[in-house]
Amino acid sequence: MSKDNDLVVETTTAPRPKPEADVPTLPGSALTDHAYSMRWSKRRSWQALTIADRDRLPSVRPTSSALNYGQAVFDDLAAYRMTDGSVAVYRPDSHIKRLNNGARRMALPQLDFDRVWLAIRRLVDLDAAWIPAEPGSALLLHSVLAGNGPTLALAPAEECLFTIVASPLTRQAPAELPVRAMVVDNYVRAWPGGTGDINAIGNHGQGLVPREVAANYDYHHVLWVGGDPERRVQQVGTMNAFFVIDGVLTTPSLDGTVRPGITRDSIIKLARDAGTTVDERPVPLAEVLQGISDGRITECFGTGTIEGVVPINGLGYRGEEYRLPGTVAVASHLREVVEGIHRGDLIDRFGWMRRLTEVSTVHA
Repeated sequence: MSKDNDLVVETTTAPRPKPEADVPTLPGSALTDHAYSMRWSKRRSWQALTIADRDRLPSVRPTSSALNYGQAVFDDLAAYRMTDGSVAVYRPDSHIKRLNNGARRMALPQLDFDRVWLAIRRLVDLDAAWIPAEPGSALLLHSVLAGNGPTLALAPAEECLFTIVASPLTRQAPAELPVRAMVVDNYVRAWPGGTGDINAIGNHGQGLVPREVAANYDYHHVLWVGGDPERRVQQVGTMNAFFVIDGVLTTPSLDGTVRPGITRDSIIKLARDAGTTVDERPVPLAEVLQGISDGRITECFGTGTIEGVVPINGLGYRGEEYRLPGTVAVASHLREVVEGIHRGDLIDRFGWMRRLTEVSTVHA
């Protein structure tokens, strides 16, 4: 057992077998040996900062407001093995800031950047051997901030539990990626004033039924649109949506119904830095369908921490299939740039890769 700035580290005495090489791993299908936890209360702030065997994570109370009322937020970030052998985490400051924005909306306490960054560094260092060797692979860090009070009172959290578990993630090869998405009528993912722009625990569960409907028609994702008259595009499944319209890279603006993806933000910054015009604006469904039909839209792709950059080659709407021409030049290029930064093969102009040896303060 070791102690570092109030962080207690207890290494496991029962290491688990790691997934076989070259075998695709889904998020969370295999957890690493260790996990991080800390507790918060109004009286004592953050305490019990611990990295230990994952099976020793503190339990959630039956009265937890996360279980009973959905008062919880989550976030996923990733660590990568770079070409020089070192390990770095991609944009941890942005992820922690997004988690704090969600916590504020859900009446949960704010996380301290330095405290969480120290925990991430130590956890990833302990379980770095779990990072798959395949290109594009990563160690996924899934964090949850949950209300965990002793009563069933519906109120701002008085006690909370914060946890991080790690999982090896192997992404599909580019040739296997083109997927299809479908608009499922009578279901809405998010609405103005709601929680569609944060990672609230309940956001994804309500999307499972429409996803099953889409799967019954051989579609991989739901193309989420709003309930407004224009039926503006929000996301592709859990991913942010991008379109190439008349040669312009276009993505739905952050209007309170669209999740502010970190990969989305990276794509926009990288494209603009290269001199590419990026248009962030409302994208009505009718414009998308008509644009595919008349050839104005040449590409569609989704982005996310888990998925990376995923080309979309077809959209379904009310029994009609709208096929894209199959051009993936923009998506493929952006995917290669992002993965090159992850590996350290390309210049990290924005300072997004934070190596485990960096102990300086993380700034959002």
